[in-house]
Amino acid sequence: MFVPKTAAASRNPRRRQRSSDDSTKPPKPKRQRSVLRQSGDAQVASLNHELRELAETTISVGPPDLDTVTTPIGIEAQLPIRGAKPAEETPHENEGRIVLSSTDYYTVEQLPALPDQIRGSLSEPLRCFFAPTHRYALALTPSHAIIWPYSVTNSTPSTSETFTVSIPESSRDVYGAVPLGALISATPGGHPGLLVVIPSTGRMIYWETVSSAASLGLSRQKQNGVQGQTPGLFSGEYATEIMSCEPSGIIIAFSSGRVAHVTLRDPQGKPSVLVHFLSTSVGGGAVGFFGGLKSVLSGGSWRKEVTAVRTGASRQRGQRDVLVATSTGQVEIWDTHWNHGNALKKRFDLKGPVAASIPQDYVTMPGDTDVKILDFALSEQQSVDEPDESWRLFVVISTPELLEAKRLLIAQVSLSGAHIRVTSTHAVDITSLPPVDGNLKPKLHIPRGESTAFVLFGQSLVILSLTSTEESPTSQLLLESHQIPLPFQDVIHFRSGKAYEILGHDVESSPDHEGAVACVMMVRNFGVVRINVVPRFPSALEADEGQVTAKHKLEQAIFFGTMAKNPLNLLDSSGLNFPASEIEQASLEICRELLQSETRFIPTSAISIDQNLRLRAKALGDLAALLLRKGNPLSRLARWELLWGAEKLAAQRAMWKLEESRRGKSDEAFLGNVIDSMKDKFKTLPSQSNEDVDALRLWFLKDTYRMEHVIPWIKNAIKPRRGTSSKQARKLSEQILEASELFLAIVETAYRYRDEHASLYGLGSDFVEDGVLADGYENLPEFWTSRSVGYTEAGNLLDWELDSCRAWIRQKTSSPDAPDGQVLKKIAENSARHLRVLGQMHRERTRWLGAQDDAKAADECVAIEQSHVKERKWQLFKLAGIGHLQDALSLAERFRDMGALVELVIELQDQVKGQSGSESLLSSPAVSTTEADVAHRVSQYFDKFGEPWADAYFSRQISMGHPGALLSMRKYQPSVTRFLRKSHAYSKLSWINDVTGEQNYETAAVCLEGLTLNGEEELWSHRVQLSIAKLSKLASTEQKESRASITSVEDDIKRLDDANEIDEIQDSLHTYVKSFCEGAIDRRAAADLALGYFGGHLEADRPALHKIMDDALLTLFDRRILGPDRLIDLLTLMGPLHHEEEMEVDLGGREFFLALQTLDHSRYAQKDPSYVSAVRKLIWRRCMIKDDWEARGRAAEQMSGPSDDFASDTALSQTIVRCLAATCEPSVQLWNVPLAPAEALMTDSESDILVSRFRPEQQARIAADLRRENEICRRYIEHGKLDFWFQNLLDTVKTEIVSHGDKVDEGESAGLGEPLSTDAKA
Repeated sequence: MFVPKTAAASRNPRRRQRSSDDSTKPPKPKRQRSVLRQSGDAQVASLNHELRELAETTISVGPPDLDTVTTPIGIEAQLPIRGAKPAEETPHENEGRIVLSSTDYYTVEQLPALPDQIRGSLSEPLRCFFAPTHRYALALTPSHAIIWPYSVTNSTPSTSETFTVSIPESSRDVYGAVPLGALISATPGGHPGLLVVIPSTGRMIYWETVSSAASLGLSRQKQNGVQGQTPGLFSGEYATEIMSCEPSGIIIAFSSGRVAHVTLRDPQGKPSVLVHFLSTSVGGGAVGFFGGLKSVLSGGSWRKEVTAVRTGASRQRGQRDVLVATSTGQVEIWDTHWNHGNALKKRFDLKGPVAASIPQDYVTMPGDTDVKILDFALSEQQSVDEPDESWRLFVVISTPELLEAKRLLIAQVSLSGAHIRVTSTHAVDITSLPPVDGNLKPKLHIPRGESTAFVLFGQSLVILSLTSTEESPTSQLLLESHQIPLPFQDVIHFRSGKAYEILGHDVESSPDHEGAVACVMMVRNFGVVRINVVPRFPSALEADEGQVTAKHKLEQAIFFGTMAKNPLNLLDSSGLNFPASEIEQASLEICRELLQSETRFIPTSAISIDQNLRLRAKALGDLAALLLRKGNPLSRLARWELLWGAEKLAAQRAMWKLEESRRGKSDEAFLGNVIDSMKDKFKTLPSQSNEDVDALRLWFLKDTYRMEHVIPWIKNAIKPRRGTSSKQARKLSEQILEASELFLAIVETAYRYRDEHASLYGLGSDFVEDGVLADGYENLPEFWTSRSVGYTEAGNLLDWELDSCRAWIRQKTSSPDAPDGQVLKKIAENSARHLRVLGQMHRERTRWLGAQDDAKAADECVAIEQSHVKERKWQLFKLAGIGHLQDALSLAERFRDMGALVELVIELQDQVKGQSGSESLLSSPAVSTTEADVAHRVSQYFDKFGEPWADAYFSRQISMGHPGALLSMRKYQPSVTRFLRKSHAYSKLSWINDVTGEQNYETAAVCLEGLTLNGEEELWSHRVQLSIAKLSKLASTEQKESRASITSVEDDIKRLDDANEIDEIQDSLHTYVKSFCEGAIDRRAAADLALGYFGGHLEADRPALHKIMDDALLTLFDRRILGPDRLIDLLTLMGPLHHEEEMEVDLGGREFFLALQTLDHSRYAQKDPSYVSAVRKLIWRRCMIKDDWEARGRAAEQMSGPSDDFASDTALSQTIVRCLAATCEPSVQLWNVPLAPAEALMTDSESDILVSRFRPEQQARIAADLRRENEICRRYIEHGKLDFWFQNLLDTVKTEIVSHGDKVDEGESAGLGEPLSTDAKA
């Protein structure tokens, strides 16, 4: 419970005790300066913001007592008396005050003065009353009254000005209720008196001066204090409000609606407490028992609701008016006098005039408005044209329609004689007020000047401008259209709950009516708060200046809302009921001001750069947190703008921390050199009036918003001069280290901040990985961390670091001018970090370029992607070369650069095996110590990276000449199989792996067949592969179970046999042709000899076909695969074939039959029947034109005798014989049926089919040669009787077959069917 601390108790015990005479002579107070003006000093306000932690320690706050309910008590009015001379403040009147909120229109500050007697008792039952005229405050507890000067700058007021008065125990409330009190004016130069009223009993104690009451003991207090009693209190009636009515006395309002007038002097002027009820007032009630009994028995109207009681002007000595108003609009004006009692002067009914003044927008039915008076205040100003007996009131009005529209009205009412005139109305917006359970009970204060109104709603204070809108054409138009904006209005919300209850309040006014005004409040668990308001608000028509904007609210929240123990609720999202576009614009403007140090809430001088950066960064972070709580109504671009600003501030803080760590170690500031080297257009220049300002400090303060321009200039600041000697190597290495650390401080910090705080800025839906946005770069500007120039220079700086470090390491010198080993070690370590950051910049830049709808950007994206991958690999190798192989491996894993990772692993294997060592003198921890560790790492890569790693690893094994190693990697068998099967180039390894590793013969056969048909060019290998494929197919039949599967295998074997037959025909042709070129020195010469021997007839007549034959012969002698088409061309274009006994193979007369067999084995008929038809015609046509039928016809006419054997030696005869003899073979198809000469002629479309397989530049010439063949065949038909000879030969062969009744000689047939037989005859 409260323990009194008297003035005597707080004094030094060794101090000489005063005499009783001295106690009545308090020390002369110092002259006190007026504080009734706005605290507009931005620097002081911001410094208080920097020291906001002091607010937490100013008052010792205990836990709020939720069970204790204390009803706020109305405050006393201003005391129009001549009091003691106020104490003088120090010249620094704002010293010690903590700014809780500050706008262009008002400032809220905590006053430091608070007595020790109540500093720890604010959570206990307490009431507070202010006497602004004297600058004294009165705090009342159930047992004590404490008086102190509340506006002094000392946190603990002087003991000579702080008084504690004990309330006699016999007078205290038995239930511990807090009494009411009022300060009374005293003699000039003295201290005020004190009147204490016990609400429940009506008992009163009066002290003429608080100084004498506090200095006397309890016994003397009983003798000195004058006590009185309120007569005729009803049962349950209690005092609710007390106010000064000097010089006529004190006014007390009771719960019953009665009002009492208390005089403090008897007619002889001696101290005395006399109570007189306003006998015919709204509350009624006469003095004394019989008067009270009479009122009770008569009923009366004392139960009517009295809204407020206010004291008016003093019109003569010892007199003062008192006004009493009810909620229904009844106003009574009483004349009170200190010696003559009281009397009713006037009575007015405001309901009708006030209802008529309500705007039509808030009236449902005219004449039937339910008007309610909630509170009123009296004007202290008297107009020139007003009579002496007149009063001006400011009345708070409500109606159901107004409450539904979340509005109240303040009407200015003039009362004179019998006239009631409403001169103006002002709307009060109560939208942002918290909901209340009961009726609204506002408390209205109108300070002098009457330009401002303070309306207290519970724990919310409305500040309202009462400035009238001047008449003008604009205002007239707005009035007619009902579009005049509301006057300036703002709401200051205190924190809700009993812990921040308003214990007392009043207004302060300057002596002149044009000065600033203020409202003072006592807040539970905090102390005294003053709201200073500017003397005059802007007009309502000045929308840009006279309205509370989203920026104002955001600034209050972020600069003051986060202060520890701030009683103001500045973070309430209900105060941000603005359009999303306005909030976004305000947020971006605040961000811009923070980045350029243009906000008035954070100083640019008097604090360190670190403090400035910390405050700016915190403000931007608080802004983001506030927007996030509101759901972040900003657009995505605006959110990124805020995040980028925060990144830049974080980067600058890292830069300054680095700069501070370097200061003292080096005479030259590297960062200063960087700033100095920057072009003027990239930095803020000092003004002409302040040229001596530190350029580095100016850059930190003003150029945060263009941080990206410093990145390219880091490398520029260390460019070596020409003729650099070895003595400068140490200096150069130190500069490179400083540049490296500065670059990392900027970019690395920015990416880390973005990765950690993206969600705070409402970008949680944007996937940011390692500080880099994964996708969604559309409609976003270029990121500041990866601008083109900065990205390029970052790569150049990294190359310089790596190359310089490698060069100095290789020197291995111990010269005094050589770079320090620790410096080189740090450079190497930073290079690894630098390479990682460069990878982040690269990913960000390529993704942004790829998202742009611009061909130039797309080309740049491709170009830098290619160059970066190439350069990155060498940068990793260089990093490994300077002793950071482990870092290189880690970065290669991060970049998923499998090619570089494989090379680094191989380097690791070599180091483990001792085959090579690092050049570096900067030894780093060993990555692996044994081959088993390396093998385990490789195994992990297979699990981690999968196929990309396997492809790179196996490709490197093959390129190193170790393809067989893949076949022995049984641990990675699935990866090996997948890798080999992926590319046709590895088919030769794949089929071996299928057999040895997978035991899959069918897949091996398919692989071999695909290899032979599509990839193998060497004839011998082709035949071997076909044979192995056939063996694999046969082996696979052992794994087949169904008959259909076995049938499929048989078909596959037949297809392989056909391919092998074609190879055998080519091999036989090679053997035959080679026998005519035994003397050739090489294959080219052999091909030339064969071309001259077999193709001479084509050179002049059909040159294109001659060239085709030349190419085919060269391929034949190279022992490469011709393919069915070229083999048919070679067989059908060769000139006359000869037979010699010593020949190993004789093809004479069989070339066209072999061509037809090749066509059959090619299986073209299954793919393209039209092509097969055209090739078949080509073979028969060339067979027919190989011999000169015109010459044979002339020779036959000159010969006598039968001509049956005359054409038997022609190619046509030999081919017909073999075709008809082969028709009995069951495997031979219809393609062996001879074609008539007319059928062998081709159309242009068929020629086009044949020509289409050649290169475009050959097609025209080949088509011409094919037409030439067609012409020769047609000429033989027309002039050489080719049809006759063909039919004659066909009949002769058929007759011989029928007459013999048997096949052609079995040996001959065998020769026809088996081209490889060595004894076959034509």
